[in-house]
Parts: sequence; structure tokens; C-alpha cells
Amino acid sequence: MKSALLSRSLLPALLACAALGPNAGQAGEITSQTGTHFNCAATLSGEILPGDLDKIRAMDLRSFGDGERPLCLDSSGGSFGESLKIADFLHERGIPTAVDDGAECLNACALVLLGGSRLTRDAGPVPNKRMHLNATLAFGSPAHALAEQDYAAQDMSAVYGSALRAASELTARLDQLNMPADFAAQVLALTDSDMLVVDRVDQARALGLQLEGFEAPSSLSDTMVTRSCIQTNPDFDPDRTSPGRSVYDHRVLREQGATAHRKATYVVEAIIDGVPSWLGCQVELNTAPPAEGQTAAALRLRTSPDWTSGGNPTLFQVHKALLPQDWTGVPFRDFWKLIPENQTLADARKMTAPDASSSIIVSPVRNLPATTLGTEAALGLLFDDRQEVQNRLTLLGFDTRGADGIFGPGTRDALREWQRNNGLEPTGFLDGAQLDMLNRQSESLYAVFAEEQRREEEEQERLRNAPAPVFNPPASAAAPAPEPQGQRVRVCQRTVFGELVNCRIEFR
Repeated sequence: MKSALLSRSLLPALLACAALGPNAGQAGEITSQTGTHFNCAATLSGEILPGDLDKIRAMDLRSFGDGERPLCLDSSGGSFGESLKIADFLHERGIPTAVDDGAECLNACALVLLGGSRLTRDAGPVPNKRMHLNATLAFGSPAHALAEQDYAAQDMSAVYGSALRAASELTARLDQLNMPADFAAQVLALTDSDMLVVDRVDQARALGLQLEGFEAPSSLSDTMVTRSCIQTNPDFDPDRTSPGRSVYDHRVLREQGATAHRKATYVVEAIIDGVPSWLGCQVELNTAPPAEGQTAAALRLRTSPDWTSGGNPTLFQVHKALLPQDWTGVPFRDFWKLIPENQTLADARKMTAPDASSSIIVSPVRNLPATTLGTEAALGLLFDDRQEVQNRLTLLGFDTRGADGIFGPGTRDALREWQRNNGLEPTGFLDGAQLDMLNRQSESLYAVFAEEQRREEEEQERLRNAPAPVFNPPASAAAPAPEPQGQRVRVCQRTVFGELVNCRIEFR
């Protein structure tokens, strides 16, 4: 029968190509070349075809040096089925993988790379796959259309059955390959000759790849310093902060005169849930010629506990807090962890920052600028907002002497007292961070106050809209007696002595 083209959106039609068509090209070749950058135990090159796993199995696994020497890859792809089998083997045996300087790993080869691992005693296999910044890694369309030709009905049925099985097999390995679901969806959506090239730092990190091949920096940018300092305290890193927390300000204040970024003391500031916090950090970059057996450059740092009260720490306080802390070393091979997420691999190769003045937010370590009438005006507080600030201060015990929506002497005095009580400079003016802190401190008290205000306003509204009262005398009250009719006459009795007694008025 004459078949229609197979669906281009199916993942495993590539397997069907291998099953139904002749094997083109030579099978993958395993050589013992060591590589340009990596100390490869062996290199897999050429097209990956069935039987290549047996060649890897036949190798002496001790040549991989307990996970220190990788299997290097330089292949344009091949059989997806065989590549998945090789990835399984590498993962289970703890064999690392790498793509060397100038090498290519395309299509099915990318799956082999993602199988690289090392064995640990507690966690079992963990990712161990590396990539040189000058290498090319790309995922191709895992589905190809077969050219129209005559196939028997059973052949077409086998094609679709293989496609469904292979799609299921790849989906089941996403965790093992460290392939995020959204990345896998992009790969599955590829058609024809489309390719998804891994050319950004965030893509490489998402796949669990370790990047190598960048130049040793002669200085560090503030972005890299921030990344190295906050790695010990996830609360300072907006990317790692737990959901619901608000980290809306993040900057580095550098020690006066530290323009070369070679050895300096920093203060990293963050506003977390409206509360200012500071972290002292001392960084030293060593670019001296390496001793034998050591790397060309290394970073060492130590960080202090964080401050959440008392205002921005002075340089003296930072040094005092840093003295008892231990130094942590960051070897040159781990510098890739400090590269910003949005960098391309081409840009990531050079991490130098020769012009320190052009780096992100830089200023000498000192107390943060005092709040002023200008910082308060920038908040755009309306009449109701000012009343709310006055009520919140009063609820916390800082009497503003009324809540009239006008920040007069009483409100300014209350603000200064509240600022002193919280270790802030007592200026009497607010900024965004301090307003958030005030709202957070008075949240529960103000909620009760606002509810009482709402009920009181509802009662007043009800009284205003009630109808006027109408007085109706009780129905049971007796009507007054009618006034007697006739002429009023005084009637008396006279005694024997002629005196009038027992007088009364009668109507006649």
C-alpha cells in the first residue's frame, strides 16, 4: 500500500527510520584520545547506531577514574533508541560525560550527554556532565517524516507502535536526564530540521550541565560578588526566596577605595517583607600564578550573620562580625556558578570587569541615605493614607495627638520616636521600606481597629436613615371626663349659730 507521511510531531519516528530504512554511514567510533580541554577517558564520535553500547561496555571502566575522567562526545546524532540505552548505562555506572572545546553534540548525542553521572554513597547516581563554552550542544527534532514509498500494513503498524513506546521511554527518563518538562516540551515540538541550541547559561544550568572554558577574571563585577555572597543565605536571593516573600530591593554597597574588585569588604542589602536586612561579606580574588597542581584562579569569601535591626551596619561593625567567621574557597572551575542567568555562553567566557565604576549599584559602605521630605513625598500619600499612618502609630503606642490626615508636630514627634525604637535614624519622615515596616508591625492591631471603625460607621448610617419617631398614646388610656353642663351654684349648710358649713359647688 502507499503510505502517507508519518506525523511530524511524534517523538520516536526516528526509531522507525532506523528500523525500516537501511543503516547509513558508519557506526560510532570509540577512541582513546584525551581531548583538548577535558582529560577524556575515551571519545565517542561518528553516528550513533545499534551496537555502540556494547563497545562502551567492553571498555575497562577503571579508565574513567572513579568519575574523574569523562566519556567525551563529538557526534551529529543517530539512533535515539541506542542513545537512550547508552544514557541509562552511563547513569547507572557513574560515568561522566563532556563535550570538548570545538566539539559538537547534536540530536541523539545530546541524550547521551545528559546521562553522565557519578556514584555517591548516600544519594546514588548524581549528575556529572560538562560542556566547554566553545562546544555546540543542540537537540534536534526527534520525529522525522518518512519519504513516501511502499510499506506493508504491518510495517506501518510497527512504525506507530515504536513511536509510542519510545515517547513513553523518554518521558520516563526526564528526571534521570535532568531535563525540565518545559524544555522537553520544546524538544518535542521541533519539526523537520529545526534544532534547539543550548546557547544560554540558564538553559545549561536547567539541564544540570557544568560549564568550563572561561577565562580567569582579573576582577569581579558586583553581580558576581552578590551571587557569591548570598549563596550562604537564600533569604537574600530573590531567585531562591520562598513564595510569598517580598524581596524588592537588592544592592551591593562596597568599601571605599575598592575599585579593583580584587579584595574588598561588601555589604549586601535586601528589603525582605518590608524589613531591611544586611549581610557583611569579604571577598578576595587570587590571580597569582598557580602552584603545581592548583587552578589558575580562586575566590575566597566569608560572610557574617545578617542584621535586621539597628540600621545599616558600619564598616567597623562588618569587620568585627567577620573576624570569627571561616573562609570558604571557590575554585576557578566553579566560577561558572557566579555567571548571571541571562548571559549567553559566548559572553560568559569572559567574566572580567575592568571598569568597576560601570558595575551595577556601587557606593561606599556607610549608613543608608536618611529619609527626607522628598522620600516621603515620593510615596504619594493621600489624606486617607496619612490618617492610616497616624492611627497605626497611635495603636503601637506612639501618640500622634489626633488623626486628622495632616502630618503636624505631633505626628513628626511620633514618627521620630517610632524610628528610634526600631534602630532607624529619627528624621520624622518616611520612605517605602519604613512604611512597609510600620504596616507590618501594626497589621493585627489595625485590622481590629478597622473592623471597629466599620461597625461604628454602619451603625451611624443606620441611625441617619431611620424614619423620624411618631408618638401615639396607648389605646387603653381612659378619655378625660366631659365637663358638666349647667350653672355653677354654691350649696352650703348653716349651723344653729348661723355659720355656713359643708359648702360645695353644684351645676343646676
